[in-house]
Amino acid sequence: MINIQPIEKRNYREDGQLEVHSIFNTIQGEGPFTGQRAVFVRLAGCNLQCPSCDTDYTSTRKLMDADEVLHDVDVARKNNMDSELQNHLVVITGGEPFRQDIGPLVYALIANGYRVQVETNGTLAPPYKFEEVCSKDVTEQGACFIVCSPKAGKVNHIVERIACAYKYVMDEGNVAADGLPVTALDHSAAPHVARPPAGYAGPIYLQPCDDKDERSNAANLNACVQSCLMYGYTLQLQIHKILGVE
Repeated sequence: MINIQPIEKRNYREDGQLEVHSIFNTIQGEGPFTGQRAVFVRLAGCNLQCPSCDTDYTSTRKLMDADEVLHDVDVARKNNMDSELQNHLVVITGGEPFRQDIGPLVYALIANGYRVQVETNGTLAPPYKFEEVCSKDVTEQGACFIVCSPKAGKVNHIVERIACAYKYVMDEGNVAADGLPVTALDHSAAPHVARPPAGYAGPIYLQPCDDKDERSNAANLNACVQSCLMYGYTLQLQIHKILGVE
């Protein structure tokens, strides 16, 4: 199935509202917080159209301001038996979160005791002075953590500077000489999908593309395993799919 969800340009609304697809309680399945409980805030719309993307981010949307999102996050969190905020994570994803001005929302979440992870394709700059609340130390409380999953040939220079982790999706037969993919989710990239910047010392996650085909998925997994064995990347599986949660 080819992703046909339309490309949407950057949209900083004057009223400060965000286009929200959904808010839900789940287990984080990818990146440095894999396996941890989290409330996901999925924002609508993306500035890219990756052919192999299997995430729905356009079928529904609701305009919400930061206080309304914070309220719904609190409600989702309280579905857990543990009402304490310690170590509770909010993941802002999409679509592409930096397509919208998520600054006020992130500041509000941190002020109310949450840790925040933002999942970005890296092509757009974060909001003004956003790096002031970002950290590369994932054990830190009261901070925001940027996980960059490149799809295009370049990553914004601010995202490069503040990202705490890089995550790549790879399929068999699409492996470059450095063990990372030539392209990700079939999106065009020249000469290849962007790499972490020189001197980057954080984790690089490599996960197999889900082709919805058992034989193809096994080949994709094997390609990632071999690359991780050879180059020292960290193998990543989408455990939320294994668990059967969103």
